[in-house]
Amino acid sequence: MTVGERTLVHADRARDAGNAVVETAILAPVFITLLAGLLVVMRVAHGSAVVAQAAADAARQASIARTVRQARAEANTSAMHTLRDRGLHCTPSVRLDLSGFKRPVGQPATVSAQVICVIRLSDIGLPGMPGARTVTKTHRSPIDPYRGTR
Repeated sequence: MTVGERTLVHADRARDAGNAVVETAILAPVFITLLAGLLVVMRVAHGSAVVAQAAADAARQASIARTVRQARAEANTSAMHTLRDRGLHCTPSVRLDLSGFKRPVGQPATVSAQVICVIRLSDIGLPGMPGARTVTKTHRSPIDPYRGTR
């Protein structure tokens, strides 16, 4: 290999190294944005699943209670425990439809629990990303027809 050929090889390598730097500078923000978007999707999906489970647990606890007062207390406690145990840090709102308790014992009736939770997204820090996403889930559960009152 002659001196001229060596010079061309070194020039090609230097040009390739410069191209790699430019490619990295262009692709790094795209890759970071893609990862942040994936984090947002995962956080919302996880939050939605946990809120759905909290609504189901709240409805179930309300349905096996003997009184409206007990149903309200058990449902709220159950929803809070589910959210905390699954690692979802939000201040939920639990709305209950306990009108089924007005039906006489032995007749079919249901209760429903709606859990509303605001999931924070601001700590991910994507430009243009909203700071939070509200997730609302509702679940119905049949009231125990053989419940007795105290």
